[in-house]
Amino acid sequence: MTDRRSKAWREEEERRLESVQRIIISALVGVVLGSFSAVLALYLAVRGDRDLPRDSVLGLWYMSGVIGLVTAVAILVIQRRRPYSPWVVLGLLPMLVSAYWIFT
Repeated sequence: MTDRRSKAWREEEERRLESVQRIIISALVGVVLGSFSAVLALYLAVRGDRDLPRDSVLGLWYMSGVIGLVTAVAILVIQRRRPYSPWVVLGLLPMLVSAYWIFT
């Protein structure tokens, strides 16, 4: 009887540990890659038109969206979710927020 309990307890503990590891890795991916997308979009909104030609601004603006999408998909895959989930749209948030300043 104690062997069963001990084995079940170990398996539950391993599942919890794996869950915590996935959460930590997802947070790291979100912070690192998400910050690339957000900082690039912020730079383009604040200084992009003064420092770069218009074509470069638009190209980098698209890249901020691509990096955001890759970040969202990576987090979903790490969490063992479908990569074609509606949550992927959140990766476009930095791109969409900066669009107002880039196009005005």
